[in-house]
Amino acid sequence: MKTYKIVSALGIVALSLTACGSSKSGGGSPTEGTITIQGYSGIFQDNYTAAVIKPFEVKYPKIKVKYQAVKSSADNLAALRASKNNPKTDVSIMDVSVSDTGNKSALFAKLDPKLVPNAADIDPRGKNADGYGPAVTFDSLVLIYNDAVNPAPTTWDDLWNPKYKGKVIVTAAPDIQGTSLMLIENAKAGGTLDDVSKGVARLKTLAPSVQTFAPQPDQYTLVQAGQADIAIAWNARAQTYAAKSNGKLKVAIPDDKTIFQINTINLVKDAPDSAAAQTFINYALSPDAQAKFTNTMFYAPTNTKAKPSTDALARTSADPAKLKNVLNVDWAKAATHRDDWTQLWRRDIISGS
Repeated sequence: MKTYKIVSALGIVALSLTACGSSKSGGGSPTEGTITIQGYSGIFQDNYTAAVIKPFEVKYPKIKVKYQAVKSSADNLAALRASKNNPKTDVSIMDVSVSDTGNKSALFAKLDPKLVPNAADIDPRGKNADGYGPAVTFDSLVLIYNDAVNPAPTTWDDLWNPKYKGKVIVTAAPDIQGTSLMLIENAKAGGTLDDVSKGVARLKTLAPSVQTFAPQPDQYTLVQAGQADIAIAWNARAQTYAAKSNGKLKVAIPDDKTIFQINTINLVKDAPDSAAAQTFINYALSPDAQAKFTNTMFYAPTNTKAKPSTDALARTSADPAKLKNVLNVDWAKAATHRDDWTQLWRRDIISGS
């Protein structure tokens, strides 16, 4: 920041006007202001507010945080596009495959390394090579099940067990859960991002066992209620719901290949308070905030210096014993195949159910 020497009342007025103009154009102070964060609704919002936002406001009492909840990353992106010429949001949390679209659409700005030094400590899998928003959480695909599944599932192959025919839930592409399962099976069979035919063929054999490819209300509710027995799900939500289910919902992190789902934290281009927004982003990427959120909701930390509890880490795929099973996926490249893969699902997989 520049240092100004104030020599008159007129100078004070001029500087005040300049400061106001700077804030409106995306500048502002790194230690005060009002920022709006747009991110997932529901239990993510509740837990993120408790573990990250509230402690941030204690540390930076002159920065007020507002949370704008959206149902999905697609809704997040649509809202940002609608307000592109007059942004009201400062920070956006969304899936990396969608934030890549935001970067390419000039919806996001590159971070200032001086304001966000913690970005340097992010796991290489979560860094953006061009300087845009990095990963703020790692999640992974898991299996959820109930007491009807015995013994406990240990690999994705358990989805194909004839005992559970008609009681399996798989969320289909374009949902990233279905895409992830396809990529896992494809990689196990020697396929690549450019040729997912082996993964498609494998899931085609699962289709007759699938109760629904588009669960309503959701797989967590259906499995817990016994309307389905086994499903794919995201670990963080699965662990959270399981803890509240009195043992009715269980989680298995397969001893098998899996994939990190990556949520990025992004600075909106021309954000009303970009300096304060980057102060928040830096805090959200800090070892302390990362550890607290892992301990609270079991998202794996992205900061390599974060030290969550041993118990919480063991309930994620970032546990050293499980990390070797995580596949590296170029989600930016995967996003370019989204429409084609969705058509493959509809034509070759879902049609066989």
